[in-house]
Amino acid sequence: MELFKRKSFLFLFLILVLSSVARLYRLDSIPGSLYTDEANQGYNAFSLLITGKDEHGYNFPVTLRSFGDWKPPLQSWLMIPFVVIFGLSETSVRLPSAILGTASVYLLYLLVVMLFPGSKAGNKMALIAAWSISVSPWHILQSRSAMLVGIALFFVLFSVIFFLKGVKKNHNIFWSFIFFGISLYAYYGLRVFVPLLILLLMVIYRQIFLAKPRLLLMPMVAICLAVAPLFLGFLTNQDVIFGRARTISVFYDQGVKLRQWELITQDRDAPPVLARFFHNKAYLYFRQISSNFFSHFDGRYLFLKGDTVTPFQIPGMGLLYLTDGFFLITGIVLLAVRFGSGQKKFLFGWLIISLIPASLTFMVPSSNRTFTAIVPLTALIAAGLSIIRDKKTVIAVSAIYIFLIGYFFRQYFISLNSSHSDWWNYGWREAVSETSRIGSKYENIIVADFNGMPYIYFLFYNRYDAGLYQRQAARTYVADRFGFEHVEGFGKYLFPENLDWQQVKRSPLKNSLYILPANLSDDAGYLYEVKDPRGKPLYRFYDF
Repeated sequence: MELFKRKSFLFLFLILVLSSVARLYRLDSIPGSLYTDEANQGYNAFSLLITGKDEHGYNFPVTLRSFGDWKPPLQSWLMIPFVVIFGLSETSVRLPSAILGTASVYLLYLLVVMLFPGSKAGNKMALIAAWSISVSPWHILQSRSAMLVGIALFFVLFSVIFFLKGVKKNHNIFWSFIFFGISLYAYYGLRVFVPLLILLLMVIYRQIFLAKPRLLLMPMVAICLAVAPLFLGFLTNQDVIFGRARTISVFYDQGVKLRQWELITQDRDAPPVLARFFHNKAYLYFRQISSNFFSHFDGRYLFLKGDTVTPFQIPGMGLLYLTDGFFLITGIVLLAVRFGSGQKKFLFGWLIISLIPASLTFMVPSSNRTFTAIVPLTALIAAGLSIIRDKKTVIAVSAIYIFLIGYFFRQYFISLNSSHSDWWNYGWREAVSETSRIGSKYENIIVADFNGMPYIYFLFYNRYDAGLYQRQAARTYVADRFGFEHVEGFGKYLFPENLDWQQVKRSPLKNSLYILPANLSDDAGYLYEVKDPRGKPLYRFYDF
């Protein structure tokens, strides 16, 4: 038994080393540039550090206004220590997600051990689950960018582990609810998922709470205190609770309403009351939400193509390895046949409620909004893999996984920057660098407001004085037709929307530097050109 424990510890240590390398290697340059949301969160962390206010001047905010949206603040708050140590950079922005992503590998190991306690089989399954998530394309992709869901998963796992500890040592339930409350400041989807997960846990372990109802008193007080700032903010602005979730909800989308009108029109010969009864909104919404839910089980999405939103996509791959499909099905059968009802309810229940937040939107399937599903999926894959005992089969399966993991590493660490550079807004760092070199001799620097809110990159890479920006920023808070709010300028920087290059050439501002997308400008007469990794022109500089 002692030898088994030492081997398990060694394997877990090696898994965590592998996990760290996969999440920290060239973190500042892969992905090759900061996504707009990453730059925004990073600059807000810088602003909070320097002034105690976000970029809009709100003191110690519990939600961050961002391009017309409202984002949870936890990611930016966690960045602050790293900004202190490393300065405002790609590294300081992405490190919290990478570190907590690595820690989540260990937390998943603990969770599986707690679900299947007291056996070598359970420990083996936990080690396989830790290994599986450590090399998971889905998890690595999210851990290497500041896209909120990586840190959100960490706090969910932490909360659940304390809850399961609390089943035996009741005081841990208090801390479980504290972390559940904190998780609500990490990602909007958790504001639907976490209450459902708490309800699931309460149902599974209801006997404990029925026997000791007073156990719930302090945890409920804790979570009420944690969410109180959100509800205070909600009194002044409803978007504080769910951000732009309202605008991407199936209930906001006009598609269902138009479909209802189309169906009623087709039944024009039927009595109007009957037509409306058979084509009622409740039924049509139910169909749409059900369709959205089951879209997440599409094999092309899971194993071949991944998310349709390119920043959440690995070129030429799905979210899971091809072989995971077979072992996932095996794990589902194994769980249904061999294990207890509590384990079934926990894993299947978690999987189902993970898909609900995304199912309520019209942007599906969504790997971002369903990221918490990686926990039950990985546990089920591990269960399927754990039954392999034949040495030849182990070698064959290992060889296949080594090939698939190698292919993933190639696609992510080599192909991603060249194939997806446009979607990651590549080129703004280089544009800001050149502007810093030559910009002092110009009275105005005019940047066409295309391609990912350029103002935030000039703030971020210039480490622009946060207090000065809060005083200088010119913005109307009027959303465009896509719902985005723009900054018109600050200091000598101007960011005009829909800049007409032909008009500029006829009557330019004198002593000004213009920066435009290459496809909207002239092929000659420019001072400087920014190109993507494949040599395609992105931005051009002109002066007058």
